[in-house]
Amino acid sequence: MYSISRVATAVALSAALTVAATGCSQEEKKAAPKLPADFCWNAFSAEDVQPLLPVGENLREDSDPFRFSERKWFVSCLLYIDGNDGFHAWAKMEDNETFAERELYETADPDPIPLGRKGLVWNTGATTHIACRPTESADLFPGKYLRLSVELRGTKGQNERKTLPGLLKQFTAFAEKHLTCA
Repeated sequence: MYSISRVATAVALSAALTVAATGCSQEEKKAAPKLPADFCWNAFSAEDVQPLLPVGENLREDSDPFRFSERKWFVSCLLYIDGNDGFHAWAKMEDNETFAERELYETADPDPIPLGRKGLVWNTGATTHIACRPTESADLFPGKYLRLSVELRGTKGQNERKTLPGLLKQFTAFAEKHLTCA
């Protein structure tokens, strides 16, 4: 009897450990929600952005049409994961390229990147300016320069300085083509 009780205890303990280990492996499988193919104006590759998103279950996109006018100088696309910011891409028309907000990025210890004018990258974001004077067939365009930025949120301070210039390059190519910059 004594050995049967030891065997039963060992089997019960083994089953409990198996259940606990299975629970742990299921937790490790959590990932960010799958991106739709046409998110953020189709400016980015889903396979490039997907691994940068925080873990969660629900994805919601909030984006403006990618159009500028005398009254609309700023457009944005925000991806929310479970109600929290996950990814932000935005563009802003400007009359000059003084980049007044540059001081804000200096605290993030940015590195220059060879993209557009005054391109910068830091751990969780990247920004640049491009000259953009649309051709006559394009929509009314209120500025001479377009500032483009991408930012990651909820990444727990991960360093994505190697990845972000590629996303900013995709965004820049999209903007130049979409706005038919001359």
